[in-house]
Amino acid sequence: MKYSDRYDLAALSSYDPTPNQTGSIFLNDVGFFDLSNVSIVGCSVDTVRQLFYGLPRPEMIERLERFSESKTQLVTLSPNGGDLWYFSKMGKVARYRYKLQNNDLGIVILFGSYFQKLDSIGQHLKIELSPHFISQRSIAKIWQRLFSGFGSFANAFLENPIPKGCAVHLAVDYQNYSLPADFVSNVKCYARTIRVFDDVSELDLSQLTAGVSSFGGPGVEQNYLIGSASNFQVCLYDKTKSAIREDKIDYFKAQWQNHDENQKVRRIELRFHHQITREVGQHLGRSLEAWPDVAEVLTDLWRYGMGLVRYHLDKNLVHPIWQLLTFDAEFYVPADGLNISRKKKDSIDPVAKNVAMMIGNIITLAARRGFNAKQTLSQLYKLTFYDEIISYYRSRGLGESDLQETIEKGLALRKLIGKAA
Repeated sequence: MKYSDRYDLAALSSYDPTPNQTGSIFLNDVGFFDLSNVSIVGCSVDTVRQLFYGLPRPEMIERLERFSESKTQLVTLSPNGGDLWYFSKMGKVARYRYKLQNNDLGIVILFGSYFQKLDSIGQHLKIELSPHFISQRSIAKIWQRLFSGFGSFANAFLENPIPKGCAVHLAVDYQNYSLPADFVSNVKCYARTIRVFDDVSELDLSQLTAGVSSFGGPGVEQNYLIGSASNFQVCLYDKTKSAIREDKIDYFKAQWQNHDENQKVRRIELRFHHQITREVGQHLGRSLEAWPDVAEVLTDLWRYGMGLVRYHLDKNLVHPIWQLLTFDAEFYVPADGLNISRKKKDSIDPVAKNVAMMIGNIITLAARRGFNAKQTLSQLYKLTFYDEIISYYRSRGLGESDLQETIEKGLALRKLIGKAA
């Protein structure tokens, strides 16, 4: 029996899976809640971003550089042909040197980290998969294309690739429930700021990073964005309007099950940065660096995310619609009842904090002087307590190459966003 057969107002953490009342109308101190018409028409993995660590293949770099010099835009990954890709050389703000995109397949490949030399091992490859690529393949088939199969993307670009992080966006589409005007005032989360966007047609959801944002015109049900793209983010919006605007309505109609074409479809989407899945894996004592491992825990991950941002009736009572969306959603496999949490960072003693602050300050000063990474590192070498810096990095499972990457990344970011001015 699904949780939608019982919508009480208990906090999610005190959920009792044994129903004490059937039906979808529950009478309590607040009043009646009739959710009998609410239907979930789709649970899907909207996006997968898989990162790989390894040494870039020289022949691939040479091939891409030739494309860049000749300004060739339509390319193949192999000299022997294959799928066509739109190729572009990226600036440092993109963090990767090369981008290959094929919307027909539903894949974007970013290759060659700016924060690591191309002749050294590093996190040089990120592959983003679209909804239609994911929906047409099993977990295993997706992984074969990414990593384990003959001629996989990871092996085409890197020597000895290692999966090193997996970000996922999970989506639940539903009908026959509209968020009230006071929705955002009853959301319990860590976000602190609110921004309003009046023209939804101008909005690119993937670019927003505000704490809590709402967008939509006057008299129109608002759409909300909660959290940061670099951490954990929740989006609630009109998926029908979004699909029409993006010319993807036929695709989504084929994906939605038993949906009413006369009613709009709303979506709630949870976006988990790869650092979140990594820390969840550390808490569980298992690796969640690769897509197949993350896929096994998606339903539990969904419930965890819904608990991070809660829609309340008041300070103690979770709204029934939030319980429906939390407990009736399922991704690939049912929830396993995992005690999901992020591994708490080990306490850092004052010396370690001082080391971290010192490195950050030196990078800022070096950026103002116009130093490059090599010059900045040489300044650190001259410090009598350089050994303490390396000890600090090793205590975190890192090494000297990671310190160099921190410097290169820090210098680039300070110059790009103006902190070196």
